[in-house]
Amino acid sequence: MLRSKTFWAAVSSCIAAVAAVATNEATLAEGLSIATTAILAIFLRHGVAKTQTVAELAVEAVKAAVVPPAPDQKKATKKAA
Repeated sequence: MLRSKTFWAAVSSCIAAVAAVATNEATLAEGLSIATTAILAIFLRHGVAKTQTVAELAVEAVKAAVVPPAPDQKKATKKAA
């Protein structure tokens, strides 16, 4: 998570929001709005990354569970028909 560009952009946005409120360039409501949006971006990015990893693991598990029928079973079903 610390290597993500999104994380560092959000951290810098939070710092900029605090600086803007401290220097009276923005109101407290505006600063909180900017900081909240930045924090939400961090958690949203983290959630998407976790979801993608879990989905990839699920696909691999399904691929491993699907086993093609053995050649002997194919012959047995042809003889029965």
